[in-house]
Amino acid sequence: MALVRLTGAADRRRTVVGALVAVAILSVVALGFDRLSRDLLVGVVVLLVLGVVAVPVLTWVAKREGEPQFAHLLLWGAAAKVIGTLVRYFVIVVVYKNSADAANYSNWGTEISRMLRAGDFSFLSEPVAGRDAETERIALVVGLVYAVTGVSRYAASFVFSAICFAGQVLMWRAFRRAVPTGDSKRYAILLLFLPSMLFWPSSIGKDALMVGCVGLVSYGAAQILGQKVSLAGIAFFIAGAAGLMAIRPHMSLIAVVALTLGSVVGSITGIKQRGASKSAVVRLAALVVLVGVGVAGVTQLGKLFAEDGATDTGITAALEKTQSQTSMGGSEYASVAVSSPVDLPMAVVTVLIRPFPWEARNVNGLIAASEGVLFVGLAIAGRRRLVAWAKELPRNPYLIYCAAYSFVFIILFSYIGNFGILARQRTQMMPLVLVCLAMPAVPKLNRRERLEVRTSRRKSRTVSGAEPTISADETLS
Repeated sequence: MALVRLTGAADRRRTVVGALVAVAILSVVALGFDRLSRDLLVGVVVLLVLGVVAVPVLTWVAKREGEPQFAHLLLWGAAAKVIGTLVRYFVIVVVYKNSADAANYSNWGTEISRMLRAGDFSFLSEPVAGRDAETERIALVVGLVYAVTGVSRYAASFVFSAICFAGQVLMWRAFRRAVPTGDSKRYAILLLFLPSMLFWPSSIGKDALMVGCVGLVSYGAAQILGQKVSLAGIAFFIAGAAGLMAIRPHMSLIAVVALTLGSVVGSITGIKQRGASKSAVVRLAALVVLVGVGVAGVTQLGKLFAEDGATDTGITAALEKTQSQTSMGGSEYASVAVSSPVDLPMAVVTVLIRPFPWEARNVNGLIAASEGVLFVGLAIAGRRRLVAWAKELPRNPYLIYCAAYSFVFIILFSYIGNFGILARQRTQMMPLVLVCLAMPAVPKLNRRERLEVRTSRRKSRTVSGAEPTISADETLS
C-alpha cells in the first residue's frame, strides 16, 4: 500500500510539473505571438501535443515493466531528446546553412502536402524529389506531417524525433524482456543519453525513422527469442522489417540474418529443454516468415541497383557503390572494406569508435571522437560486464541477435569512407552494441576467495588429473 501511495504521489507531481511547463510555454507563445514565426509557433504546438501524449504513455510503460520509478528516467530522456532536436536544428540551419538533407526533405514534403490538399496524387507515379524510391518515401512522410500540421520544419523535426525516441523505448523494453538479469537502468541511461543518439537521429531524415524501425524489429525479436515467447513478436518484427526495407533494404536483411541466427539457437535450446516446445514452435514459425522477408529484401535490393543501371545487383555491387559514394567530402578517409578475417579487428575499431581525436577536422568530428573515447572508457570500466556478456551469449538467443546484427553491420559499413556519414548511421547499431555494457558485472573476488578457488582447483586436479584453469573472474581481479 505504501508503494501504491508513493507511486500515486509521483504521478500527481509529474502531472502538476507537466501542466506548469505547458502553461509556461503557452504564456511565452501568447506574449510573442506577433513576433514569432508561424514555423516556430506550429512547432511549439506540436511539441505540446507530443508532450501531453508522452507523459501518460511513458508512465504507463514504466508501470507495465513493473518499474514505475523508471518513469522519471524516461521523461528526462524525452526532455533531453527535445534539447537534442533543437541543437540539431540549429546546426543544420545555422552551421550548415540549410545544406543538409533535412532542408531538401522539407522542400519536397511541402510540395507533396500542397498536392495532397488539392487532391492531386500524381506524386505517386511522378516522383517529386527526382531521386531514388527510398528518398521519395521520406519526402512522403514529411508531406503527410505537413498535411496535418501545415508547413513547419520545427513540427516535422519533433515528429521525426518522437518516432526515433519511441524506437529507443522499445529497445529498452526489449532488453528488459529478453535479458531479465541485465542492468536495465544502466541500459536506459546509455540508450537515451548517449550524445550521438541525442543528436544525429533527431531531425527530418532517414536516421530517425531507421532507429524507430530498429526498435520495432528488436522488440519483436525479444518477444520471439525471450523466455516468454509471444506470437505478437512476429507481427512487430515484420512491421519493423517492412519499414527498414522501405528506407534502406540492406538494413532489413541485416535484421533478418540476426533474427535467423537467434531463432536457430533458440529453437535448438528450446527443443533440448523440457516444457519449452511452445518456444521452439514459435521460433521455427518465425524462421519460416524470415525466409519470405529475406527473399523480398533481396528482390528489393536488386531492384534498387537495377534502377541505377548497375549490371551487378548483388551484395558486392552494393558494397562497391557504398565505398565509391562515401569516399568524398571534407571528412573522407580510406575505408577498411572487410574482405577477409584479417580486416575485422580494424573494421570493428573503425565502425565503433573512429574518428580518433587526431582525425577530427571540425566540431562534429571532435564530438564524434570524444564519444569514441567515452565508449572505450566505458568498455574498460565495464570489462566485467563484457565477461558476463561473453558467458551469457551462447545461452541467450537475444544476445546472439544483437551480436549478429552488430557483426553484419560492421562488415557492411566498413566500406563507408566518410566519418560524418559513419557517425550518423552507426546510431542504427549502437543501441544493440550497448547491450553488452549493460550486463550484470561479474563479481570481483577478493584475495581470500581467489585463494579458495585455487585450492579447490588443486584438489580437483589431484582427484581427476585434469589441468586446472584460471577463470575470467580471477584474471580480472
